[in-house]
Amino acid sequence: MNAHVTLNEGMTANLAGSVIELMRDLLEWQEHIEKAMGHVDNQYSFNDIVASVIRGERHFYKFDGCCVIMQREAYPAYSIYHCFVACGDMQAIKDAEPKINEIAKELGCKYMAISGRTGWPRALKNDGWKHVISVMYKETY
Repeated sequence: MNAHVTLNEGMTANLAGSVIELMRDLLEWQEHIEKAMGHVDNQYSFNDIVASVIRGERHFYKFDGCCVIMQREAYPAYSIYHCFVACGDMQAIKDAEPKINEIAKELGCKYMAISGRTGWPRALKNDGWKHVISVMYKETY
């Protein structure tokens, strides 16, 4: 796994190298990330996602065969580590879950969540995930 740490203010140790490595890894997955965004009517551009990772709002993880972009969401009762984008081989994504779960716990999150296309509940139903809500869109007129 290649995890990229949040680039905090005051970080100077090899900052340029860290940013270059992060950009290489993101660019490696650009086509897949853009394809995933296409499934949600391109709510975010690739550049929007890169900027949010650099600002530390989202966390980018590269594994063998997949990449995962997570974001911590804080609610009054608890926090969730939400999977914003998962790209690549489904088995690789499933294999990445224990490491992501470990990070979620370190961040103080009670749950992990994923939102996405209708195939996710089917793909993850035997892995302890439960389908909680569905979101539907309708274009305004």
